[in-house]
Order: sequence, then C-alpha cells, then structure tokens
Amino acid sequence: MTTIAVSAAAGRKINVISAFAAGVVIITLGNASFASKVVKHGVDSSSMYYYVSAPHLNEAALVWSVGCSFIFIGYEMFAKRSFPSLSIIVDSPRALRNIFWVSIGLCMLRLSGTFIDLNFISGGVQKLFALSSIMSVLLFARLWGKQGTLLYRNYAMGICAALATVALFQGFLRIDLATPFIVFFGGYFIGLGSIRYLFSYRVIPMAVVVIAFSTVFGNLGANRSHFIDTFTNPVEEVAPSYTISSTQNSDRNSLLIRGGNIAQISNVCKLVERNGHYNGEASAPLIFAFIPRVLWPEKPTIEIGAWFALEIGVAAISAQTGRANNSINMSIPGQFFLDFGWIGVALGCLFFGAVLAMFWNAAEFNGSPYNVMGVLWGGYLLFYAILGIGADLQIFITFCSTYLTIFIVKKIYTSLYAHSQRRPAMEG
Repeated sequence: MTTIAVSAAAGRKINVISAFAAGVVIITLGNASFASKVVKHGVDSSSMYYYVSAPHLNEAALVWSVGCSFIFIGYEMFAKRSFPSLSIIVDSPRALRNIFWVSIGLCMLRLSGTFIDLNFISGGVQKLFALSSIMSVLLFARLWGKQGTLLYRNYAMGICAALATVALFQGFLRIDLATPFIVFFGGYFIGLGSIRYLFSYRVIPMAVVVIAFSTVFGNLGANRSHFIDTFTNPVEEVAPSYTISSTQNSDRNSLLIRGGNIAQISNVCKLVERNGHYNGEASAPLIFAFIPRVLWPEKPTIEIGAWFALEIGVAAISAQTGRANNSINMSIPGQFFLDFGWIGVALGCLFFGAVLAMFWNAAEFNGSPYNVMGVLWGGYLLFYAILGIGADLQIFITFCSTYLTIFIVKKIYTSLYAHSQRRPAMEG
C-alpha cells in the first residue's frame, strides 16, 4: 500500500508493476533475514524452512534477482500493449446496492459449504465467487476514499465482516483472515490518491489490524483448515492439517521470514546440481490445464507445488487421500531455472512480464472508479503482484482462465445491455 501511495504522490498512476516492486522488496528482505539467520546459526530443525539447502543460498538469491529483473524489463517493453478491455462502468446507486447484496449472498453461500456439500459448483466458479466478493471491498473502499460517501464505506465494511467470518470457518491460509482488511485499506488509500494520508490519523485503524493479526499469527499457524479452533482451543490441542509435523516454532512470529522464498529456490538449485535441468518436465502438466474438464472429466488435478515437495523429499503420499501431504512453491524464476536454466529464466520471465503488462492494461483500472470489471480484474492482479505474483507458473494458467471468464461475463453483460437499450426503441 505504501508503494501505491508513493506512485500517486509522484504523479504516476498506480500500476501492477509498482505493486510487484513492493512485493519483491518484501520478499527480498525476508530472504535476506532468513539467509543471515542460517549463516549465523545454521539450519534450524524447528524452522518451517528446515529443508533449506544452505550451500545453494547465493545461487538461489541470484535466480530470484535475475528473474524479477527480466519481469520488469518485459513489462516495460509491453507497457503500452493490451489485451481486449474488460471495462464496464456501473454508476447507478441501485446497481451498486445490488452488487453489495450479491457479494454478501456469495459470502453466505461459501459459508454454507461448512455445513453442506457444494461440490456441484465447480471449483473455478467458486473461486470467481470469492474473487468477486473481495474485489467488491476494493470497489466500495475506493469509492469511499475518492468521494467520502459513508454509504460506500459501510458497504465495504459489511463485506469485510462477511469475508472474515467465512475465513474463520473455511480459511486454508492465514492470509485469508487479513486479506479483506488489507484490500479495504488499500482501496481507501487508492481512492485518496496521496501519500500524505499515510501520515495522518487515517492510518491508525490499519495499524490496529496489522498489530492484531501479528498477535495471533503464531496460533493461526497451528491449524490451516479451521481458524475457529485457534480461538477456542490451545495451540497444543489443534492438530496440524497441512504442514509436516510442528516444525514452525522458531518462525512463528516472523512475518518477514515467512514471506521469503529463498529456501525453496535453494532446493531448486540443489535439484539442478543433482539431476541437471528438467527440460520442461516440471512445467509439462500445465499443458493439460488448457484442456477443459468438460472434454476430459477425469483430468488429474495439477499440483506443481505438491510435485516439487515430493521431489525434494519433504512430502509423502497420504494413505487416506492418495495425494501429497505438503506443497512447496518454487517461484516463477525458480521454475524456469529448474526446467531451462538461465536462458529459461531470462526468456520466460521476459515473457511473463510482457503478458502481465497486457493483462493490467486490459483492466483500465485508473479510469473511472465505477469501472466494476476493471476493479475486479485490476485488483486481483494488484493483490497477487504485491505477494510476488505467484508460487509458480501455475499462476499463469489461473490468470488466463480468470481473464477469459471475466471477458465472457463482460460480453454477456454488454450483449444484454445493448438488447435492453434497443427494445424500447423497437417497441416505440
């Protein structure tokens, strides 16, 4: 959010590469903090990154730095190119009120999944429901910041409360609980459009949320399936549902270290040293992602993170589910390096940066604050950018599918709107 405000203060419009720059800084600081800890004290078996390959830390840092640099270069090369626009302007008070109630309804539908089976709704559609709700917070918070209308603030806060309730019962990652409020404050400061507001009383509520989240951050690490257990049971009584054993104590209160990825990339370098480059084997499953499940109902789930965890020996196949019980990200530069070496990092990240620029421009985010679809898509990209874009190249498939889904929704909307506009004229 600081990067967002800095860009505005400098007379520049917010863009996804600014958010990515902020994410890179945060991740790099986390990497440096963790690497210095390993150098000083060695590998800590109680750390969540106990699997780090210390001899490969320098090479891992270089892979990350070079990859991010080429993403920046690719973005700048295509900064004026765009995929077809997703912009849809909705400025009717009644329509905005309907968006609020639809967002609340989608939250309640997701919450009902705690008690009833929602498998009849495809995972992609459920993900779009979640995305629509969280980006509605951004829409209304931005409108509140820009216009000062308390009704929009109340809309945003209401959806935040609903999303936090869903996260308490269904959240898989700790960030799920904080995300609605991060988006809320981010949207508000985007609407204000100046860095000076970060040095006023307006930042106090944001600071309170950050402090509160940091206070329970360690307990939230004990269970990643049902956050409600964090507040109703002692940490010792909550069985870990995802991570391998309880090897997270030394990192429990370190948000910065947990944001790093150098431990994962060090294992990429270790694999390359041991097996050589994989020549596309690590990324091959992504090809199947382009085949619709309608045409291939038995298509296996693509889990690159789980494959990587198995490959480096920090996961096992569960006898109950038949799936890996852990997932480790290798980052986008790391995956390109694993498959194709330094040439892969340069060309792959260059391509990814170019695509990111065209995706961002399609949002027309800096146009009208009533650009509902632009806020939905642009906010989605901003959020992932500030987190470092993605755990691995699987995010590229996610970006493509989400963009196409929103594009289809836009086409349907514009077609229906055009039809409704023509109908009175025809009747007349």
